[in-house]
Amino acid sequence: VKLHFAETWEGITAPGARVFSFNVEGREFKDSDVWVKAGGPRRAYVETVKVVIVDGQLDITFERGVDNPGINGLEIFPAP
Repeated sequence: VKLHFAETWEGITAPGARVFSFNVEGREFKDSDVWVKAGGPRRAYVETVKVVIVDGQLDITFERGVDNPGINGLEIFPAP
């Protein structure tokens, strides 16, 4: 699974202005700050997560920290 992020909202003007956590099939990512990970606004950051789905459903959840969570795209690739 690839989660695509970029800070594109003009209301977020500095690191720490949008911080959220997310969980991909049981793997937690706490206090994610896209501004920091991407190196600034309007820059892409991709988080790649290898998962094993045993119940036939991909579970992804987001939890608000500072401001609302934001994601720009999602790719799902089958195992080779």
